[in-house]
Amino acid sequence: MRKIALLSILTAFSSILYAVENFLPFPVPFGRWGFSNSVVLLVASEIGLLDALIVSSAKSIIGSLFGGRFLSPSFLTGFFGAISAAIVETLLAKLGFGYLGLSFAGSFANNLVQLIVISLLLGNTKTFLLLTVMVGLGLISASANAFIASKMGGILFENYSSFFFAEEKRVDETLGNRV
Repeated sequence: MRKIALLSILTAFSSILYAVENFLPFPVPFGRWGFSNSVVLLVASEIGLLDALIVSSAKSIIGSLFGGRFLSPSFLTGFFGAISAAIVETLLAKLGFGYLGLSFAGSFANNLVQLIVISLLLGNTKTFLLLTVMVGLGLISASANAFIASKMGGILFENYSSFFFAEEKRVDETLGNRV
């Protein structure tokens, strides 16, 4: 029950970030900052794959409903990109990657899958010419997301870990304590 409450709070926060991002200017017309992915990064790194998939799916659906983009091409690219990032980040977290490495890998997976979806929708592979631009901009937002996830994880798990998680962690295993 406590885990459901935690995931609900994180999903709501991520959905709000997703919706607010629609109002932030971005250097290229098709892009987004992706700050809502910081919550998915935190869940993928600290909790697990299924929960990361739930949060990433829910924030994409709820955020796109608020933005009026549900089931549009931008929703589909964002949805599948977020899912792929959650999978990559969770798998690499098990190997001991820190937030920054996870965020870079998740950003790359997200951008690559978005281009695959766009190529399938358009029936054209020329969209992959945008990969270097997307990866370059993704490095900036991935760095910001790693920082946000690190701070958010530290605050969340230091203050509320006994409420949300029954097991005590050793000092070196404190959730949200990796960078």
